[in-house]
Amino acid sequence: MKKEPRTWRVHAMGTYFNFQLRDAGQREAKRLAEASERLLHSMEASWSRFLADSELSSLNQTGELRHPSTLLKLAVFEALNAHRLTGGYFDPRVKRALEHLGYERSFAELGTGAELAPGGGSTPPSPGSAFCATFDEHSDVLRIGSEPIDLGGIGKGLALRMLSDHLRHSESGSHLIEAGGDIRTYLDPRDQEPWFVDIESPFSSARLPMLVRIGSGAVATSSLKVRNWKVDGRPKHHIIDPATMDSARSDLYAVTVVDADSARAEVLSKWIFLLGEASGLELARERQIAALLISTTGGVRYSSYWTRYMQVRAEASTRATGCILSEVSSPIEPVSVST
Repeated sequence: MKKEPRTWRVHAMGTYFNFQLRDAGQREAKRLAEASERLLHSMEASWSRFLADSELSSLNQTGELRHPSTLLKLAVFEALNAHRLTGGYFDPRVKRALEHLGYERSFAELGTGAELAPGGGSTPPSPGSAFCATFDEHSDVLRIGSEPIDLGGIGKGLALRMLSDHLRHSESGSHLIEAGGDIRTYLDPRDQEPWFVDIESPFSSARLPMLVRIGSGAVATSSLKVRNWKVDGRPKHHIIDPATMDSARSDLYAVTVVDADSARAEVLSKWIFLLGEASGLELARERQIAALLISTTGGVRYSSYWTRYMQVRAEASTRATGCILSEVSSPIEPVSVST
């Protein structure tokens, strides 16, 4: 007899992590829920910029930290790899820029569309050089230089990866984890039903006329829908352009990427967003990235690799950027994700 799906949620890193096990017993789900909460809080204690006593906060104070945890080293070097992969479009040295724009506390405390006062200090300059992080094994010291870093987005992607790996190694079966609109899934080889992700329009609560059909993988979105505010009446948002150290000016409003890894999907979605629609689509073509791009005018475009995961709703067929999407059905209720 098939067991009932089990769900739970944990608040960490300024958002809720929502878990769903497709086929698990109550006692097993409780054990896994407790373990996932412990793991999440250990990550938060390592790389949250909103906790004054986190390892990251200590690292940012002086640019170096003795005896760093494995979690912090993993996050810092993941950020370094992303910086190199994107040629600097991903840069973790945006902490002072975010704070200067008023984003000094968790966004759950600030609220979408709020009028914020500029943060203290002068406008942070563009780093102008490559991000460098080093670890001295002999002295057990991690160094990042003088510019403080933020690991928010890539930290969330890493958390989803590690939580999913933990559940998989615990033989929990098929599962889905969602956090702030990003998703990590695992499909047990014995399971025949894929996961379906339901993407909302970034301009309203309406659903887009397509689903993401995925087995084991990740979906990440960079969007202006939620984390936006005003400073002196001027609109600002959390996606910082490293070239200006200000909220990025892009002709895109939201970018969703499907990838095998949640941290990489997060990085790729921001990279495409910063490039803009034309260059972003070209990057997706060159790098074979499955990407959905929504412009500030509401236009919807996607890369050819996106079609590997795209499934049109059974109840609707639509035209998107000159392409008529054929009508197919989805066998199970999709998981709704806001961009």
